[in-house]
Amino acid sequence: MSFAIRYPRHRRRTRGCLLSVSAVLATLACAVQGAAEPYPNVTYAGELASRDTPRGAIEWAILDMARAWADCDPVAMDELVADDIDFSFPTTRLKGREAVLDDLAAYCGEQAQNPPETVSFYLPKDAFYIDLERGRVAVEIQFREFRRGRRQVTNDVWIATIENGKFKVLKEYLDGRVRDLQALGVLTYDRDADFLTPWPPRTDAWADCFPIVRAAPTNTCPPQR
Repeated sequence: MSFAIRYPRHRRRTRGCLLSVSAVLATLACAVQGAAEPYPNVTYAGELASRDTPRGAIEWAILDMARAWADCDPVAMDELVADDIDFSFPTTRLKGREAVLDDLAAYCGEQAQNPPETVSFYLPKDAFYIDLERGRVAVEIQFREFRRGRRQVTNDVWIATIENGKFKVLKEYLDGRVRDLQALGVLTYDRDADFLTPWPPRTDAWADCFPIVRAAPTNTCPPQR
């Protein structure tokens, strides 16, 4: 972005014009800082604090982690996680940097059997709950994925401990049943909702009926041959 600045002919007005230009630049800086899309595939509805503030460092770490997953970027992930990171999500707990990088590769890397076509994240205005003294954060975040003609929009919660810009602990709480219920037409997708609920709203067809859902394995253990 470039600016064409006309300098005044009279020196008396120079100070006023410089102040005006400064005000414009300050306004633009604030707009960038509070941008709704810090990354193309990560959207935040609130205003971001500066990276060089304690709160901003945590907010941006969360957004950087979301971008690493959305872009399937192992280099960014490697920079974000501590050597002894403890990362867990439903059914799985991973310990250590290499385990997390392997999980990223299995999800969306070259060795992934069924990688997603697109991944993006959305955070509402009230997404962040931050404890600056302990470096802990809880964040409400919406995970959106499109894979083999099937999409899901799942409201998620991340709990993290961040030290010196590195994730020491990351716990992800999401309900895998949401994806199936969306595919069945029971739940809406409700993208970019102002207020994230554990489950998105029911569709009109199910507005007056409560879905009774059971979570049960569809396989056997050990596998039968």
